[in-house]
Amino acid sequence: MIGTRGLPPSYGGVERAVAALADELASRGLRVTVYGRAGYCDRALHDWHGVRQISLPCIRTKHLEAISHTALATAHALASREFDLIHFHATGPALFASLARLAGKASVATVQGLDWRREKWGPVARTVLRLAARTAATVPNATIVVSRQLQHLLHVTYSVDATYIPNGVDLSDLGAADQSLEGLSSDGYVLFLGRIVPEKQVHLLIEAFARLDTDKLLVIAGPSSHSDRYVRYVEDLAAGDDRVRIVGPRYGAEKGWLLSNASVFVQPSTIEGLPIALLEALGVGARTIVSDIPENVEAITLGGVRFGHVFRSKDADDLRRAIQEVLEMPADATADAGERVRREYAWNRIATETEQVYRRALTKAC
Repeated sequence: MIGTRGLPPSYGGVERAVAALADELASRGLRVTVYGRAGYCDRALHDWHGVRQISLPCIRTKHLEAISHTALATAHALASREFDLIHFHATGPALFASLARLAGKASVATVQGLDWRREKWGPVARTVLRLAARTAATVPNATIVVSRQLQHLLHVTYSVDATYIPNGVDLSDLGAADQSLEGLSSDGYVLFLGRIVPEKQVHLLIEAFARLDTDKLLVIAGPSSHSDRYVRYVEDLAAGDDRVRIVGPRYGAEKGWLLSNASVFVQPSTIEGLPIALLEALGVGARTIVSDIPENVEAITLGGVRFGHVFRSKDADDLRRAIQEVLEMPADATADAGERVRREYAWNRIATETEQVYRRALTKAC
């Protein structure tokens, strides 16, 4: 598996998804290797839950980190001649599926989102990522997408019938912390949890919250991702409102506490693939507000039933309205959402479907 920062997962949704999938596949007897990036993964960790890890260097800049590591990992995997199949995770790394194809090696690519749309990229990077998206759709022996919306877009754009397999959600990772965090109280805050990058629209949430008549806090939790300038912008906005708390990345029990005790979880993003944090929020019974992009609406629609509230994307006034309305409502009956998340995003089923894709890809490569 190539495209993740490595093991153990301690960064974003893609890292956690790759780790969980690798863990589940290894438990079934498959020999799984994950290529990690030096500086992120534990270089001394060569075996994680039965998953082998190979740590390789990368050029740690915004534009070169992923592409340099993927190039080296792909070359290493092809030279080793010990793998039956290479699974590229995310659009950018899938650019190197062409090398696997030339070498006669079976490959699968998972498209987690349309990365070229992300605001942090300039014209050259977007051009490369557009090419990578085309490669991910057309070159590997099989292509997986994590949402129905992405499946539709790849079909319309590239005439490709990609296989829909969402990332899974493991709610057992969100054990409750013993006490409140950062002086927060249950039902005392609005929560954003995710990477602090432009397409997540954290600034819009702060602007909307500033217009809100409430004594609740706004808690922003999550890491940056080569987005230091944007993080500073968010921090400057937050400094103007003493109700805003930026608490950094939170994982495990602390993350579970934040999600379980929020008055409402807000996802104002303009670009998504499958928003894992949103599914986790639904899974623990949190009330949710999302922008009206198709990927978010798809995520809050479980078994044909919509759980959560929607506002117009990039509209701070409409977001303020949505938050105000939800805070004034009685608590939603969201327990059923948790059961649906557990059922629809179970890793054992997702691993079974992924293994079936692997077998089809191997047959095509012969």
